[in-house]
Amino acid sequence: MVGDATGGTAYYSITAEQDLGISGQVKIYSIITEDHDMAGSGWGYYTGMEMMWLPVSVPLGSQGTVVNFTGPYPQTIDVMGTYTLNPTTHTFENLNVVTYVQASTGAKQVLNANYIDLPDTATGIVEDETTGLSTTGLTVWPNPSMGSFSVGTLLPDGISGTVTVFSLAGRTIDYFDAVPVTALTIPETGIYFVALETSNGECIRERFTVVD
Repeated sequence: MVGDATGGTAYYSITAEQDLGISGQVKIYSIITEDHDMAGSGWGYYTGMEMMWLPVSVPLGSQGTVVNFTGPYPQTIDVMGTYTLNPTTHTFENLNVVTYVQASTGAKQVLNANYIDLPDTATGIVEDETTGLSTTGLTVWPNPSMGSFSVGTLLPDGISGTVTVFSLAGRTIDYFDAVPVTALTIPETGIYFVALETSNGECIRERFTVVD
């Protein structure tokens, strides 16, 4: 997700490691949702927390986006979509991104799913940007890229970290101290990973794709 509290662009890379064995369409759905305290809300609540995920934006459309895996495998398909937010009505620290890949026929099996806090890549901060730094975050954008991209890290106060960029085969591409934003270039297309390891033992990993 590359953007801020007013909106941005969402990039997705979906990899099928083998033939899925599905005759119908496969679609990817992605919804930005908002959740927050609202005791007494008409949506219902439990122990003071609102029991709802209200959709506020759908970067890939309400009907999802078809991903057509044809092989050879493993095969990666990249899709993107834009999203718009209203910072006067959408509390940024309450926004999350729910993404899932689903067979559109039969029992409509969910093949994979992902849930993240909506990052603010304009500042490199995840979750509440008005509070002190207390969370660890890692962002790669744009993803996919044409070979030039940025790695953003967020570290709690008093914590240091190192970043390692490596290939799908495990070959180390780059290694550096974690700073808010680092610009990098990888000339070869493929799937890569970036890992943030912190001095307090946390490890976060993100996958990204370099395309022609």
